[in-house]
Amino acid sequence: MSPILKPTLLISLFINLSLYSLNAAYAAPSPVPLLVEQCLRLPSIELGAAFANTHSNTPETTLAQQALAFEQQTIGLNNINDRLNYYRRFNLPSAERQGLLQCQLHLADTVSQLLNQTEFSQLTHALAQGNAEQILLSQQLTLLLQQHWPAEDKAKLYTAQASVGQGLSSQQFNLAFNNNQCEPEATQAKNSVLSEEDNQNGEVKNTKFSNTIASYLLTQENATCRQNVWQAYQARAKKTNQLALQRIAQQRQHAAVTRGFADYADLVLSTQQLSSVESVKAFLDSQTQNLNIAPWDIGRNLSQLALIKRPTLQTAELLHQSFIYLQKFGLQFETIATALTGASLNQPYIVRVYHQQRLLGEIYVAYHAQSQQSHHQTLRQSVLGQQFGQQALDLNPELSNDKDIEQLSESIAEAVTSLAKSSHFYLNNAMGQSQDSHFVASLWLAKILRQQVFSQFEPTYLHEREILAKAYAKQLKVFRAKVAVNFYQRQDAQIYPNLDAEFNASFGQEWPDREDYQYSFNAIANEGPLYYQSLWQASLAQLIYQTTLKNSDKLGLFNILVINEASLSLSEQLTDTIGAPVDSASLIQRIAQLTELSETE
Repeated sequence: MSPILKPTLLISLFINLSLYSLNAAYAAPSPVPLLVEQCLRLPSIELGAAFANTHSNTPETTLAQQALAFEQQTIGLNNINDRLNYYRRFNLPSAERQGLLQCQLHLADTVSQLLNQTEFSQLTHALAQGNAEQILLSQQLTLLLQQHWPAEDKAKLYTAQASVGQGLSSQQFNLAFNNNQCEPEATQAKNSVLSEEDNQNGEVKNTKFSNTIASYLLTQENATCRQNVWQAYQARAKKTNQLALQRIAQQRQHAAVTRGFADYADLVLSTQQLSSVESVKAFLDSQTQNLNIAPWDIGRNLSQLALIKRPTLQTAELLHQSFIYLQKFGLQFETIATALTGASLNQPYIVRVYHQQRLLGEIYVAYHAQSQQSHHQTLRQSVLGQQFGQQALDLNPELSNDKDIEQLSESIAEAVTSLAKSSHFYLNNAMGQSQDSHFVASLWLAKILRQQVFSQFEPTYLHEREILAKAYAKQLKVFRAKVAVNFYQRQDAQIYPNLDAEFNASFGQEWPDREDYQYSFNAIANEGPLYYQSLWQASLAQLIYQTTLKNSDKLGLFNILVINEASLSLSEQLTDTIGAPVDSASLIQRIAQLTELSETE
């Protein structure tokens, strides 16, 4: 069996890292070198040898034994990968970053060697004929095979994706102003954000932007100037990213055709809940709302709405209230004293979590004053019969706006649902039934928490300004999702042949340079056609929340949507909770009706 980090060691690593990230006055040994050492000592996985003694009198027993052997062989690799992803978020010394990179490469080689084994493919096919839990595992293994590319192709893809990200992260670009009205001298004087230098011909000035153009868009009175600058900013990485994005598209198209699909959009959507481009289009169209506010005008519109001073909330108190309310779902929370627990309310501590007397695992809570947001991270995934889970909550000690409340409620819900999943297989718990449904249960629970624990603060924190900002952010996602799915389709099959009209449908304005759309956001290179999935999951979670609002059996809902001991498919879970019909077309229609109702209220 591959090595697994012991629970006592994990607790020590977490506490040490908490001290490290908080810049503690006294030295704490970094856990990263130990992790890297364990990672590099991780042996290759030989399924043939692992399956050698799994033959039994019945095919069902043999399959169960092989599935268990597979889980035992791979769980150590998955644990180290989770820990690796956790530490990569921190600002580590160069030597430790290099060590994590070596670990990442070693894990990639180990996984590649595993996926190339005949026994892996054989197990994948055999599990597809097993019980519900085994069928779900087969789907996860099939997805891994689908995403498995030759090392050289994968390296080219990652290089191109990194190039796109780097191009968009650069905020430096030059603009030539032929219209004196557009020159930003006043903006420069007020904000010191823009600097100017004379063009060589002495007639047109080149303006070099640093960090942000927000101040220019806020202070420029001329709407045409704002539009031109905003559109130029969106296309700032076009020249540098054009070749890289083209390579990504070509590689992914080749992979799709090799696997028998018309294009990459068809390939990736084939394993999703919205399993066709037509379904994705129907959903995105249902979420399209014309704000009649252009992106280059949104800042000015928001600035004209009242900015209300709000009281500051203490995260620790609201976290405690959340744990109390979650007892309605059969959960119990026990605070475990640590060496750091003392006089300060915001010291790191550990919460042990149970569900109906069954230990699920632990949540490590740390408050970081320098954090701009609260977030959740998996340290070790719960696997029934194999290991308890470990989740981390890195929290902002204070909440001051609606976004803070949303992030905290979602972080709590994600930690709890990750601990509570009850499959005997790591991949079933960590990956869910599809990429576009994995977070539905946690988003549903977050909406309940927000309503029950934070609803008293909504009148204080959610005003016209915040409502408009959220509506704009949603429409920008809707438009970009249309661009992303279009980009990975064959040109003769694109579901949105006129993206100009789609931009107008969301913002009531024109962005005529359609060739610039795909160069304006990084997700097109990474998430690609799946960019819609965050919108879809939020909408589906809202539908479940609204439909089950009057259901008093909170424990029953939690058992179906989160615990899911019977390994129900998502369709079966939805049928049991919100009632039929639950095919994608019906769900989209129900969501659209719900959206229309909320917009008229």
